[in-house]
Amino acid sequence: MRLAQFVLLVIIFVALWFALHHRSRTEARAFRRIAFFLLLGIVIASVLFPGMLTRIAHVVGIGRGADLVIYLTAIGLLYVSISVYLKFGDMDRRITLLARQIALMEDSGAISHPDRTSESK
Repeated sequence: MRLAQFVLLVIIFVALWFALHHRSRTEARAFRRIAFFLLLGIVIASVLFPGMLTRIAHVVGIGRGADLVIYLTAIGLLYVSISVYLKFGDMDRRITLLARQIALMEDSGAISHPDRTSESK
């Protein structure tokens, strides 16, 4: 196994672990901010010094800098996809609980349904 394969696999597993275990914690928000600014710095550096990516790629055993960018982009998209999927799942559960609570409150007469009050007038 090449060094690049090992490093990329470690990055993938760390991203997956963070996406799955630290979704709503302060640590996750801090991690995302740090990752964003780190990525921004890398993008700026790679635009200013394009040969740097190729040198880094060669150090870790990847042929071209463009390939390194593709691999890192794929890892980033994987992390974002998992995070969005989990966040939508959380939102779906919250909406379901809220709808159940509203239905129970309407049934008990604690609140009235807006459509029903307009029909009675």
